[in-house]
Amino acid sequence: MTATCACGRTAITVNTPPSMLGVCHCSNCKRRTGSAFGMSAYFPRKSVVRQEGDTKVYAFHHAAQGHDQQRHFCSTCGTTLFWFVSTMPGQIGIAGGCFAEQGLPEPTYSVSDAKREPWVTLPAGWQVWAD
Repeated sequence: MTATCACGRTAITVNTPPSMLGVCHCSNCKRRTGSAFGMSAYFPRKSVVRQEGDTKVYAFHHAAQGHDQQRHFCSTCGTTLFWFVSTMPGQIGIAGGCFAEQGLPEPTYSVSDAKREPWVTLPAGWQVWAD
């Protein structure tokens, strides 16, 4: 599966399905995506088989969730394509929407749910964490 930025100049290919797939309603993910939530697909780092194009890195401490992040975004169009979270060293997060051509299975969880927009509803059976 290949995730691609908006302009098509950067891409990342993985050879396994996601090990975790969910949505996050925190203010940071809303700003990252320009949407009501972010969809995050996590894969074992070893499943990355190819990375193409130039990315720049935005690194920060996510105080609300108590970890550090390194977000890689396309140096041309600015799309956040993938990231690393200090509390999950063996995983790589890839923006779910960047798998636009192939799509992904249904997510299974919602985090920072206390900040979910009131008009967003979730399917039954998802795990939900308020923080």
